Amino acid sequence: MKFKKSRLERTCSNCDKTINKGDFYGQKTKSIPVKQTCWSIDSRPKEEIPDWAWETVYLSKKFDWCEQCGEQT
Repeated sequence: MKFKKSRLERTCSNCDKTINKGDFYGQKTKSIPVKQTCWSIDSRPKEEIPDWAWETVYLSKKFDWCEQCGEQT
């Protein structure tokens, strides 16, 4: 994992330790798949929405890791 100096105070996602300004930290990104449909609530059909109307959208979430946790992986 590549480390960089923190310009903000952060919290480690793995051990909940505080990462102070000037300390080294790493980041990992996780993509979370979510299903969505293009119909609004008012115009959707009364019966169940068909499978072809759903599409998968990926939301990305960044996780900050302290130097000790990042070196273990």
